[in-house]
Amino acid sequence: MLSFLTAALLAAATVTTAATAAVAPLDALPQTRLDAELRCLLGVYALPAGRSVTITGFGGQPRGLQYSLSNGQFGNLQEAEDGTFGAAGLQIKFEPCSVGTMTLAMKQGQLAEQALRLPLLEKETSFFSDGVKLHGKLVLPPGGRAQSLAVWVEGSNNDPSTDDSVWQYELARRGIAVFVYDKRGTGASAGAPLSDFHARARDTAAAVQAARRLAPDIRSVGVIGASQGGWVAPLTATLVELDFVIAAFAMAEGPIAQDRALVEQQVREASFDAAVLAEAKALTVITENIVRSNLRDGFAALDAFKANHAGAPWLEAIQPRSYTGIFLKFSSEDIKTKGPALAQGLSFDYEPRPVIEAVKSRQLWLLGGSDRQAPNASTQAILRQIQLQRPNIAVVLFPRADHGLIEPIQTADGVAMAYSAKLFDVAADWIKGQKLPAAGMFIEMPAGGNRGP
Repeated sequence: MLSFLTAALLAAATVTTAATAAVAPLDALPQTRLDAELRCLLGVYALPAGRSVTITGFGGQPRGLQYSLSNGQFGNLQEAEDGTFGAAGLQIKFEPCSVGTMTLAMKQGQLAEQALRLPLLEKETSFFSDGVKLHGKLVLPPGGRAQSLAVWVEGSNNDPSTDDSVWQYELARRGIAVFVYDKRGTGASAGAPLSDFHARARDTAAAVQAARRLAPDIRSVGVIGASQGGWVAPLTATLVELDFVIAAFAMAEGPIAQDRALVEQQVREASFDAAVLAEAKALTVITENIVRSNLRDGFAALDAFKANHAGAPWLEAIQPRSYTGIFLKFSSEDIKTKGPALAQGLSFDYEPRPVIEAVKSRQLWLLGGSDRQAPNASTQAILRQIQLQRPNIAVVLFPRADHGLIEPIQTADGVAMAYSAKLFDVAADWIKGQKLPAAGMFIEMPAGGNRGP
């Protein structure tokens, strides 16, 4: 949700420390797009016995591909010299795009299987928001018809959604039309990267209008916002009429509350006592004042706090998944000079609850019970409170899922990462008919769940 700022500040800082040496590269600048010869390979491929494999781009990389199996397992594919793509446990050979097939070989001695790409219909387009030209794509189920359409709202990363979003294909193969668009300054969209939630909501509202122009016969239209997009999605419903809103691995509190929750989580996990928790809370008050000033003021208090607590072991527990963790790693001068530009106008003081309460569209919240980037204990409590007045808000909790609704699963090759069981089925069923996986409006899915084929 604030991950782009974390990586940007860490990569751009001029100081060199052991802590920064292993940090991921800067992602606050526009990414490239997937090469055209690979982009035409994207989509869902049907395997025997009702199984499938979905291919998307990864990380905005020109040659980056990712696979997702129908049991939820996913991973990055590495390109070999012979033109095949492989990962732990499998190897894929794509035929030319015009053929529409691949050969998938599992590396546990199983026979290779041929997979046929589903005939999803894709329509690319461009549209304007605030005078900025944005690139979008409509993905329709086989046959080109759907009753419902969802506009995907990306999180804080700067990867091109039209290449990299797995949701566009996972929902389309389940009968939902999906419109994806590249955020400003990413993929094929113009402009500069921007994290002002209100501007992002205007962009998404323009995307909704573009999607309706491409699919005028579809009457049920909504948005799906992931992570930071979960702050943007409800805002969009205040600008354009929507039938539904989905917030996935998002928060009903704002960025400042997210930072406080992350700091408290990290200090507690390191087994420090109540006195240290109080000190950590005092630190987040200082850093809150800094972000409320758009990273311009409040650094004297931060420098004094650092000096007074120099060498305190608990400070090492606060990692740069929060902006407070970032501020501890670098000098005030680095943060003051580089931070405002790298923050991309992020709406630090945004409070989502009033918006969530005001939205008339039906809402579905998909939360991970083990989310370490967007801790949601308070979000769950807030949503339960809102549900007392708003019966059209449903919550589905995946207890083992971390951010992205991703959790570890056991495979023949060891532990792999996977999307939570039934995640895309839950979203598609609710979009199409408000069907939920169990009785009630606050549902906890079985841990692990049935992975199916």
